Amino acid sequence: LGVSAAFAAPYVSGNVGAVWLEKTDFGDEAEITFDTGFGITAAIGNAFENGLRGEVEFGYRTSDVDDFDSYSESVSNNGDISTLSLMLNGYYDFMPKETINPFIGAGIGYANVEGDFDDLGSEDDNVFAYQVALGVAFAINPQIKIDVQYRYFDTSDGDFDDLDVEYGTHNAMLGVRYSF
Repeated sequence: LGVSAAFAAPYVSGNVGAVWLEKTDFGDEAEITFDTGFGITAAIGNAFENGLRGEVEFGYRTSDVDDFDSYSESVSNNGDISTLSLMLNGYYDFMPKETINPFIGAGIGYANVEGDFDDLGSEDDNVFAYQVALGVAFAINPQIKIDVQYRYFDTSDGDFDDLDVEYGTHNAMLGVRYSF
């Protein structure tokens, strides 16, 4: 099926939700676990009649340290890891014209991962990022949809002072999409 811009419906969307950052290893130096964090995204995109959607998304996620186990020194548990991301996402809406429509999606992009720790200072790195999404949208009217979704967001390992830092999150999001 060909997709024409004449059949595209531009939209803006926003999501907010809980972020569960996976245990992070800092090379062989430390292991960190995190409290439930917070995430927010905003996007602009186009939805096509065949169920495909494409968008550009800006996101922010942050999680506070729960436990910091350093193998070489005593370090406080105070700190956080946050990301700013710019993603290109694609979605498929299974029943785009129905009141309830499930969807799947995936995206690739760029993220700045920053760790800010009381005893160690602040470090950041710019890395490749990707995500996958699964959700259900509920049409409030022809222009507004509310959705609930699960996302897995991950990055390539960041480099903090020659230490490889892992970053991967599970996200439960609540969103709204407004079509023009």
